Amino acid sequence: GSNAKCLLFPDRPITQPSIDPLSHRITNNSHRITMFKVQSIALTAALFGLHARTAAAVGCYPRYGSGITTYGNGDMVSSSISETTPIVRGAPCITGSNCVGGYVTTGGVETTKTYNFKCSSDGFCPQSAFAPGGQYSSSAWIKDLAECSGSQPIPTATVPTAWSGSGCPLKFSGGSDYDEDDVVSVKKNAYSLVYQCNKSPASAWCSMANYEPGTSQYWEQAWTELGSCTGTMAPTDSPSNVVLSDVGGCPIEFEAAADYEEGDQVAKANLVYQCKSWPQSQHCSQAGYTPGEEVGGVEHWVHAWDVVGHCSGTIGPTSAPSFVSLDNLGGCPESWSSKSQTEPYEEGDKVESAGLVFACKAWPRSGYCSQDGYEPLSNPATPDAWKQAWQLVGYCSGSIGPTAAPSFDELATVGACPKEWVGGAITAYEPDDKVSVTVSLTPIRKVV
Repeated sequence: GSNAKCLLFPDRPITQPSIDPLSHRITNNSHRITMFKVQSIALTAALFGLHARTAAAVGCYPRYGSGITTYGNGDMVSSSISETTPIVRGAPCITGSNCVGGYVTTGGVETTKTYNFKCSSDGFCPQSAFAPGGQYSSSAWIKDLAECSGSQPIPTATVPTAWSGSGCPLKFSGGSDYDEDDVVSVKKNAYSLVYQCNKSPASAWCSMANYEPGTSQYWEQAWTELGSCTGTMAPTDSPSNVVLSDVGGCPIEFEAAADYEEGDQVAKANLVYQCKSWPQSQHCSQAGYTPGEEVGGVEHWVHAWDVVGHCSGTIGPTSAPSFVSLDNLGGCPESWSSKSQTEPYEEGDKVESAGLVFACKAWPRSGYCSQDGYEPLSNPATPDAWKQAWQLVGYCSGSIGPTAAPSFDELATVGACPKEWVGGAITAYEPDDKVSVTVSLTPIRKVV
């Protein structure tokens, strides 16, 4: 290429080459030469004894630490990596420890060397997948060409201009609920940076851990850097609940194993939390979503619960439980029993359980009424499954009195019976046509 710097090396030893000062050509008396590109002028000088510059020993910066999230653009670290020397084949051979494949072979030795690296990506440097010397190191770090040894002072970081506020706001916490214009801080090596959540709709990303300001790959879509900060913001007055409603007595304390649904309220540390609507309500009963608690520094509970007020004491007990809000249906129907497919419960059928009366729901829910596991109030494994099939309609006491023996009300006799009714008859029925229907076989009875 036009910018390439080339050296000519013979395939066998030759005399010291001479350099033409006008053309800068390197000449020798060899008839067999090999051309290759040299990337470093310093290397060229070393090969030909041109001591234009002598490289001094380079000290090592502090070692890279996996898991440190404060690495940023320009930070210097050192890291040890394994390297294998090139394999070189020489003269033909027959035997010998270095005779491999019929040639004297050298190289292929693995060594460990330490190099300095400079961070070139705020987003990738804190991630262990981009560790210096690793598979994706070149996407985040620039490796020094020379080895380092010993140590050298950490370079003084250039602190960005301070932001307009005083002190540092609260540290960013992935998973917290951030709104537009909220400000957070992120710790760097020698200072902290302040970021502000962008306007809606971009603000929807501010609460996501993958958009952590200043470190993640796409953070600029959610946050704007405002400047550096030191110290902390001046504290406000003692915390109080003046912005929360006083809901009076506290509801039942939160229980990790309880089954919570949309709208359920619990108390924790004198604060009242309400389970959010579906689909967030699915998290209310899950481990890791305990109201007011962090897990790994992240407040996951904000995705499941809302703070609705503060409380004190307990909610006063009501009088003895009663059924004043339910209809008294009198005597109790039969208790629920598992029905066969030939005699299933149907829509409107009523059963009794614990003095309460339940009615089978309309189709298609009625299909559950006869199945095991849907018995009202009686399956501890799935305590609410019965609600899919039955509806509480009232309460009862005693039993429903038996009626008299079945009988047919006396009807007028019309003599001989007309033809039996036939569904789908070819001849359509017309007004005043008469048919008979069998209602009893023993004795045989028909009605007209």
